[in-house]
Amino acid sequence: MHAFLLAIVVLCAAPAFAQQAVSSSESPKPEDVITNPTFALWANFAVGTSVAQKEVVTLADGTTIESQMTARLVSKHPDKLTVETTVVPLGATKRAGVVDETKTLTTYPSKVKFDNFQTPESSGYSVTTGKETLDLNGKRIDTEWVEASSTNSDGSVTEKDWYATDVPGGLVKQTVTKRKGAEMTSQSTLELVDVKAKPERKKP
Repeated sequence: MHAFLLAIVVLCAAPAFAQQAVSSSESPKPEDVITNPTFALWANFAVGTSVAQKEVVTLADGTTIESQMTARLVSKHPDKLTVETTVVPLGATKRAGVVDETKTLTTYPSKVKFDNFQTPESSGYSVTTGKETLDLNGKRIDTEWVEASSTNSDGSVTEKDWYATDVPGGLVKQTVTKRKGAEMTSQSTLELVDVKAKPERKKP
């Protein structure tokens, strides 16, 4: 669902990031090629830029899992860029003997087909959007948010993402709640805690 939400935010809040082969007055068609929203939200920053986010997951039995995720732009080319994500356990999660650190590399192409952002249909699906100014660590950040809810045979999921186009990668905050019937199976909150941004130097 995350990629689909990101596409909706960028397409609605920052159309310049999603230049399409159709006019701006038309809705994109599945075969239309658009600027990859994730690529666009990293492309204005120089290699070495990083963002750190803290995530707290609460399970149905009250167990909490805390971790810090750091995403760093490690390479960039006109047709693609690569982001390295490092996840480190925090607090009780670390003391429980969880693997100290994991790293993954993800490459994002500059262009994608719009149908790459479609998700399987479910019996209940809704999306709402809005704007909100968040206060994170004493800093006020103007964001666009998208909240999506879906229901299928496995239960329901409600995800709300807050984005800011001047934050590398875009994601400022995220909450996800999963339920099985009336029972909450997990709830997570992810928040931006640090940004080390290096604006890309413009060529003369």
